[in-house]
This record gives sequence, structure tokens and C-alpha cells, in this order.
Amino acid sequence: KKKKTAIDQYVKNASSTEESKQAAINDFCACEKYMLAMMKVEMADEKFQCMLFKYQFDHKLNELMNGVTTLINACEEVQKSVRLRKLMAMILMLGNQINTGGSGRMAHGFTLDALLKLDEAKAFDKK
Repeated sequence: KKKKTAIDQYVKNASSTEESKQAAINDFCACEKYMLAMMKVEMADEKFQCMLFKYQFDHKLNELMNGVTTLINACEEVQKSVRLRKLMAMILMLGNQINTGGSGRMAHGFTLDALLKLDEAKAFDKK
């Protein structure tokens, strides 16, 4: 902002006529000429942010889609897994045995947080 103010002030002081203004601008280096041109662009920050977003969009989308694809593949593997299905069936059977002694009303399922309690289950000999 200080550089912008300085350039503005310099151009105003040197510009009593259009020729003197142009002469002052011609004395600028390429960087200052660019800065002067950018000062005339409305909402330059927002436009740069938009350009940056557009430039990075495909790369970020590909990164995101790779993660989504991995997640979808993992979900499909879990759904298709015969071994996991058998393990869950054994856990349900074990839970029903522990809770009802094999008789009475059997549960048809369990919640995933019940799996966390499996390590709390102990044998009759407390091992």
C-alpha cells in the first residue's frame, strides 16, 4: 500500500500536463509500470484469487477424487468381504451366547461401538 501511495503521489505531482505525466510514467521501471497499470484494475485482488482458484482447481479436484475413489473402493471391499461377514456373524453369535446363555431372545445385530467392548469380555477364569 505504501508503494501504491508513493506511485500515486509521484504521478500526481509530476502531472501538471498530460506530457509531464507521460514523461513521469516513462521514467518508471517495468515493475512500477506494472504496478501503475494494476492500480487501475478494479477488484484486482479478487480477480487474482479467481485466477489462482481456476489454475489450481483441476489439481485439487484430482486429489479429492483420488481420496473419494479410495474410500469407495474400501467400502466395496468391506461389503464384498466374505471373511468379514463370517467374523461379524461369529461376534453376533458370541454376544448372544454371553447375553442370553444360548436361550431366550437372540439379538439380530449389534452396533459398531459394541465391537469396542469385545476386549472387555473375559473368560470364566478371568483371562
